[in-house]
Amino acid sequence: MSRLDLRIVTLAMQTICCVLLLAVSASGANLTVKSGGGGNFTTIQACATAMAAGDTCTVYAGTYNEIVTIPAGLAGNYNTVTVNGSDVVNVLGFTASSHTKIIGFHISNPSSPGSHACVEIGASKDVYVNSNVMTSCGAGGVPGPSNCGAGMIHSSPNSSFLYIQRNTLTKAGNVGSGPFGLGMDLGDPSGSGDHYLVENNDISHYDLGIKFNNQFGVFRNNTFHDQLDAEGCENTHTDEFFSEPGTTSTTVQHNVFEGNLQRNAVGPNAKTMLMQSDNSGATCPNCSYAIVRYNVVSGLGSGAASNYYWPHIMNYNNTVVDALNNGASNGTADYAQFSPTGSYINNLYLFHFSSSQSNFNVYQCGLGCNFGYNLYFCATSNCSSVWGNTPAIPFLNDTGSKNADPKFANYVGFGNAANDYHLLAGSPAIAAGRYLTTVASGDAGSVFDRLSRLYRGRNGLEPRLYNGGQLRNQYTDAGQPH
Repeated sequence: MSRLDLRIVTLAMQTICCVLLLAVSASGANLTVKSGGGGNFTTIQACATAMAAGDTCTVYAGTYNEIVTIPAGLAGNYNTVTVNGSDVVNVLGFTASSHTKIIGFHISNPSSPGSHACVEIGASKDVYVNSNVMTSCGAGGVPGPSNCGAGMIHSSPNSSFLYIQRNTLTKAGNVGSGPFGLGMDLGDPSGSGDHYLVENNDISHYDLGIKFNNQFGVFRNNTFHDQLDAEGCENTHTDEFFSEPGTTSTTVQHNVFEGNLQRNAVGPNAKTMLMQSDNSGATCPNCSYAIVRYNVVSGLGSGAASNYYWPHIMNYNNTVVDALNNGASNGTADYAQFSPTGSYINNLYLFHFSSSQSNFNVYQCGLGCNFGYNLYFCATSNCSSVWGNTPAIPFLNDTGSKNADPKFANYVGFGNAANDYHLLAGSPAIAAGRYLTTVASGDAGSVFDRLSRLYRGRNGLEPRLYNGGQLRNQYTDAGQPH
């Protein structure tokens, strides 16, 4: 990755953080909604329609069988729709315009789960979707063998500055045991979005957790769980993150994926990340530059990554436990073989195979890849012919790599929520690995260091580095991201 490109990523992250700090609404009217009367309105839509820029609709406990359209506010004067305190407020769905906030609702449409997104965001900007619980709702029709729908949260092409935080999403677009569709569908191949912050969400029972077609996005500290091929739509090919922008003019680049936890992804096609090009086996002309770091994968049927022809994927300081659970022979636990000029360094891989597995690559990356300094361990001693970046070349031939028990704090079982991947004292992963590449000496530390400081965020979390947060990166301090 060139210095210019890294600086572009950094500028994007700084822009997001500045908006978070400065976006404070001016005071407007506080309007109340009570379904039984006694407030200003008995329906949420009536309140929303009456809003002036900067107003708040506070909704009291009850069930509101409506899909609410929130009109646009103004920059710094948000139209906010929020629940009253800890009240439980049920609603069918929302459509959000620019400069709006949706906070604290239970959003569900079980009688017509594929008819409308839980939250639909048009070609809008500066939209907050915070602390909502979403179940059995989604755009694009009920998922099935030939349709995956269009997402529980769906943003239209060219949406920008979206803040999707602390939401719970489950049973995407359907009820019962599915099939389920997309948790989030952000941006669109017909026109990419930009500047998305997606953090601290809990997503379960989906085919694709997050489908993204955007520039300058930060996807961090999200939890994905119970990703089951058997519940998937179309070809039952499930992913935590997915992007396939095609050969259109849509540009997908400069995205960061960090601190995410994925657990209990079951089935032969259950993966973590699939980023691929449709450019007939050639490098994608309109998709590039991703940073994938500090993520934890715990229990996975297939491989963690399947990235095809996306250049400049920087993959480091991740922990992958129990990948290839549905059969490791001739597989790859972390795959980006056709993605050039990327990196695979400082990662941890742990396997608990119940039967003998052989002839598999722990990871692979493409031409010009910076690789090595990874660690793998087969806890059940059932591994043989284990290759590193190159097929039939032993893992330990890769520079700086180790085969050793990483000494995690607690392992209960495949995809178990109680697994604790912090490193114990004496772990061979501590004070190991290699330094990351830095930019010009005149800059204030490396780009990665500056990004780390920016990413401390509102909740005070910092990237999990040893040695007091110094730049030197060991394999990982992989603990739970929440």
